[in-house]
Amino acid sequence: MTRRRQSVITAAFLFAATSVAATAPVSATDAPLPESTIATGLGFDTCTAPSVAALDAWWGTSPYTTVNIYFGGINRGCRQPNLTPSWVQAVSGMGWGLLPTYMGHQPSCILGTKEHRFTEADATAVGTANAQDAIAQARHLGLLPGSALYADVEHYDRRDTSCVTAVRRYVSAWTTTLHDAGYLAGVYVHQDSGLRDLSAVYDSPDYARPDAVWMARWDGNPALTGWPTAPDSQWANHQRAKQYLGDHDETHGGVTLTIDSDSLDAPVATVADR
Repeated sequence: MTRRRQSVITAAFLFAATSVAATAPVSATDAPLPESTIATGLGFDTCTAPSVAALDAWWGTSPYTTVNIYFGGINRGCRQPNLTPSWVQAVSGMGWGLLPTYMGHQPSCILGTKEHRFTEADATAVGTANAQDAIAQARHLGLLPGSALYADVEHYDRRDTSCVTAVRRYVSAWTTTLHDAGYLAGVYVHQDSGLRDLSAVYDSPDYARPDAVWMARWDGNPALTGWPTAPDSQWANHQRAKQYLGDHDETHGGVTLTIDSDSLDAPVATVADR
């Protein structure tokens, strides 16, 4: 039996809501995107998608109604034995919202050890290629156009100005490529790097603006406003998520998972009913 999803509503997003450069290679800037699913309330993310049984145990016994999925990307850190089209159907049928996360190439100045990176010179090409792969992976899993796909851009050194430009170019290419295929573009960013640098060009004609931001700040506060590095006026229309608590264990329904905790008022995946 399909359980009623309490935390998800439907809304329409338009390309007009995205700031796109006049010279950007966008073929459908005035065309409306398909309707999108908006998740509200609390969610969680794990490196490996939990089993159907684990999510069944957590549904209704935990405070969470959305779970992320690392559905692709050359820098994805965990194997995904559970993540199949049938898994997507099963857990979405329970009522879970799905937050699709793509761990592609990372900034050359990343504060970490990810091997595959982009630079100012190749950021547009890499962002385009990553988005094209994300679209293919999303289609394989049954994530429909109108779904938001989130590029994971990890924390990086903002003192490297060339790297800052690279991040903006990468996210812009990610955004325009997804839009051309009818998908929404989200981005997961740290409050002190990616969020700052995208906020600073929010109204710039030189970069395509992502449709949603998912900000990491492990302060225990799930609020989606009052962020110190982006004003409340930006991404204000069901376009924000926050990862507010890092790695910890929680037990619900007799099942323990290691998770990060999130709050959401943002677009997520739309899954076909079958």
